[in-house]
Amino acid sequence: MKSLIILVISIVHILSFLEPIGGDIAAAGCSFPHYAGSKKDYPKLKPFIGKSYKVNDPNGEYRYTVAICAPAGGVDKAGAVQVDLKNGNNEPVVLGLYNNADIISGTDWLYLEYLGGKTYNRHCSGEGRRAVIMLTCDESISDLQAQMVILEENKNKSADCYYLFELSHQDICPNKPTSNLSLGSIFIIVMFSLIAVYLFFGFLYQRFVLGAKGMEQVPNYGFWLDFGNLQADGCNFVCRTGENRGPRTYKGVGDDQLDDMEERDDHLLPM
Repeated sequence: MKSLIILVISIVHILSFLEPIGGDIAAAGCSFPHYAGSKKDYPKLKPFIGKSYKVNDPNGEYRYTVAICAPAGGVDKAGAVQVDLKNGNNEPVVLGLYNNADIISGTDWLYLEYLGGKTYNRHCSGEGRRAVIMLTCDESISDLQAQMVILEENKNKSADCYYLFELSHQDICPNKPTSNLSLGSIFIIVMFSLIAVYLFFGFLYQRFVLGAKGMEQVPNYGFWLDFGNLQADGCNFVCRTGENRGPRTYKGVGDDQLDDMEERDDHLLPM
């Protein structure tokens, strides 16, 4: 009974980290209530789930923390936060929530958007802030070299303002097709390579060492000339498995039958 209770608690604990994405996709931490795309958009996000990145703006006035499907800066449900460095205000401003997000992916990029951030005071008609993270392909950048950069804070509009971040990483790049050869393919390649070596060096030996001309330059020409007959003999030996009936004997008239005929023909002789 105790083991059953522990199992149920473990299952509930695991399920508590899973929230729906578009109704039929699950990710740890993230949820996408407005997601209307296909399932192909989600796998590209998997390698980044739970990772957090810090970045300062070029002027050194703000510091940003962006997390992928995880709390940023220790703020619950916040996917991206901003800290004002110039005023010494360490209280983070939420730029978007990871449980209110959107996602779109292409061949070598992924668009992740956090919605529902803190509302603006004087900009963008007082709408909520939102953070856009562009994940782009760069095969030379791994986890050790990956750095988040902020491209702009677009707030000079009446609506649809956003913070734009970019992260380049090799995990966004499309998978290259692998050409794993089967054992059969390897065998065929090796076999034809050996045949080519045999013919090449055999030709050189026949021509320059033995002085052969014409078709005689083919190595083991006599064997290959008779190769078809050898195959036919082998096939005849293996495939024709019927018993040998031997020669048929001629069944003529026996001596006893001749004696009877002589007795029956005596009355025909002239007297």
